[in-house]
Amino acid sequence: MRARFVAPDSERLDKLLAAHTRLSRKRARLLIERGGVWVDGVLRKRASYDVDSGALVEVKGAGAPKKSLGASLEERFRDPWLLVVDKPSGLPCQPTRTGHAQHLFGIIQAQERYAGLHHRLDTPASGLVLLTLDKGVNKAIAEGFRSNRIHRSYQVVVVGDPGEQGVWSAPIDGKTASTRYRRLAHQGGMSLLECRLDTGRTHQIRRHAADAGTPVVGDWRHGGAAGRLWPRLALHAVTLRLDHPFTGEPLVVTSPIPSDLVELIERFSPVSAVESEMD
Repeated sequence: MRARFVAPDSERLDKLLAAHTRLSRKRARLLIERGGVWVDGVLRKRASYDVDSGALVEVKGAGAPKKSLGASLEERFRDPWLLVVDKPSGLPCQPTRTGHAQHLFGIIQAQERYAGLHHRLDTPASGLVLLTLDKGVNKAIAEGFRSNRIHRSYQVVVVGDPGEQGVWSAPIDGKTASTRYRRLAHQGGMSLLECRLDTGRTHQIRRHAADAGTPVVGDWRHGGAAGRLWPRLALHAVTLRLDHPFTGEPLVVTSPIPSDLVELIERFSPVSAVESEMD
């Protein structure tokens, strides 16, 4: 959530915030106490702070500047409750049996007072991963993933042409699975797809694509010969859409195509991650 306004009258900070945003007084106080509100360029963490008439009030809690988390992670969104980072290809989300020295969750846990991991990306995939920074929003985020109210979309390059659009619904490991896809472009025997998950099974997009006869480029595990066509998996999580669990505001986070996929994706230009977003 971001907001900016000039105080029309002298008033308590929490009352002003509630009057000029969609926040209740209680949530306005919490946002102030957690360091999300500035008055005339100064961070104010006391809800009862008296704001002078004409002062500039800025809410920056949901949209703090991006920064790097170590050498391999870049923030795409941060506020007191949520963190969205870009996971690079090759970095696991959590500890694995193969004994990776580093994993995304461990990097973030080492730098935050608290972090909760609610979903994962395959190790060879890249893109957006959402974590919680406050236990108070864990239930809402977990339910958002369970009920599919948190929307995730991916750009994927596959061998062949699965058609203009469709749904892959083959069960995975005996469980219901559903992947919606839309073809963005087709060229040189490959297709650029946008995929959206209705369920969250292990390797879901990769396994569905392979079962359909259009394996993901660079998928050495499920893609057969397609695994040798590119040095990494051509699957990138480009967009997260959700209602913020604290403010209720719509939140959309996007990720640019990483450098190790740019040459492959640009074969299908001028399609872009933002332009291709599914309804």
